[in-house]
Amino acid sequence: MQNVTDRLPGESAKDYVVRQLTWQIVHIGLAPGQKLEADELCDRLKVSKNPLREAELELSQAKLVEIHPKVGAFVSLIDTSLVEQIREVRSLLEAELAMLACDTLCPEQIDTLWENVTLWQMYIKRKDEEKIFLLDKQFHEALYHMCGKDFWYDLIRRTAPHFDRTTILSFRCREADRILKDHEELVTAIEQRDKDKARLISERHLMRYTENIASIKEHYPSYFKDTQS
Repeated sequence: MQNVTDRLPGESAKDYVVRQLTWQIVHIGLAPGQKLEADELCDRLKVSKNPLREAELELSQAKLVEIHPKVGAFVSLIDTSLVEQIREVRSLLEAELAMLACDTLCPEQIDTLWENVTLWQMYIKRKDEEKIFLLDKQFHEALYHMCGKDFWYDLIRRTAPHFDRTTILSFRCREADRILKDHEELVTAIEQRDKDKARLISERHLMRYTENIASIKEHYPSYFKDTQS
């Protein structure tokens, strides 16, 4: 495990464990297929076994953890079929979102997106994977909120960790510059109020997973459900 943070004010022990384990799973601090060692996790997170078990159950319902009775809990392998379905839903929603942004975003909101892009450029030079990932998440979240589609965002947020794991792995296998270029071109299209171009860029952006998956599997074959016997 890496980068364990403190509990937030008012955060229950179970919610704290869920948040920490989700972060570790997404960032491959806990690798796909890895067993969750209860004693080690409780010691590291400073919690008892009861909230850990509750957290494991919640994460198993989200398909991020698999619980095998009398054996233990394991980080779920990456299911490419599930990730592809999430990508398809995001592609549909974010294509509509891109066109809506052309009609609704004000200059100040567009400036906020450009500021995000500028920070991307800096952290790409520094090869700071965590910051790049965070900025990518913030960029897309901002678009949902700016367009008043909070419910859409909540739907996507619930399944995001499955897609996010492949995003992190793609950063390790392929350069992130193409993703940044998509963001730059999308903001330009929104600024120019070019709805057709914004939609096409958004669709292309969500196809990056399809372009990257072969490389990710080549580098990390043991992480995937469909490469196991």
